[in-house]
Amino acid sequence: MSAPPLVLSRCEGCELLYLPTPGPCPRCASRRATPVEVPPTGIVLAATEVESPAEGWPSPHRLALVEVEDSVRLLAIVEGPLPAAGDAVEVRREGEAYHVQRLRLDPRKE
Repeated sequence: MSAPPLVLSRCEGCELLYLPTPGPCPRCASRRATPVEVPPTGIVLAATEVESPAEGWPSPHRLALVEVEDSVRLLAIVEGPLPAAGDAVEVRREGEAYHVQRLRLDPRKE
């Protein structure tokens, strides 16, 4: 893996792990959260390719719904071929967007 760890937020009130966002915990509304580093990997739940995206986005535009540690889900821009549900991916954050690409498997183990 070459991506740095993902940083999520853990609520100090109810222990929920969630994507860092401004505002309170989505479960209990506590404003006390601690940053937590998790591995930058996840499993694709669904993926799609948009052939005619909005102006300013490349075509085709690929998106994937990915589940990372503790069932946290995020929508990410796919780099490279469209992954299938169940594929393992590497996740990285660039600014406010998440990006994913399929993990390269060791050919000796395939």
